[in-house]
Amino acid sequence: MRHRAIVPACLLAAAIASGCGSGATTNCKVPPDRALLLAVRAHAGPIQLPDGPDKGNASRLTITACQLSSSEATATMTVFGLTGESIRDIRYGLKLETRGGEWTVTADARTQRCQPGRGSQEFSSSKCR
Repeated sequence: MRHRAIVPACLLAAAIASGCGSGATTNCKVPPDRALLLAVRAHAGPIQLPDGPDKGNASRLTITACQLSSSEATATMTVFGLTGESIRDIRYGLKLETRGGEWTVTADARTQRCQPGRGSQEFSSSKCR
């Protein structure tokens, strides 16, 4: 009977750890709440994934969030496979705070990776051609 409780507990611990990023040190205090993840997702604007009736303009989106306290958080959101002519992927390094009870992006370090032949193939702040 304990086996049934151990597996979900291990999965929950793994999910919490992965949500706080990788590395030897972390300041994550609690798992990111839904409102935080929705604020991060909204920051990307009108990104459409190909899981609905429309074709979409990106192939995948990942979010890794770390809630440092009840009022501060960091997040990394990466949008992969954009269908535009020059930009292939975009990565947002975000800082968020709660203001008026809602999560607000207070800093955004945006980088991009260009389509082949259009500029940098690594994430960079350089513009794509």
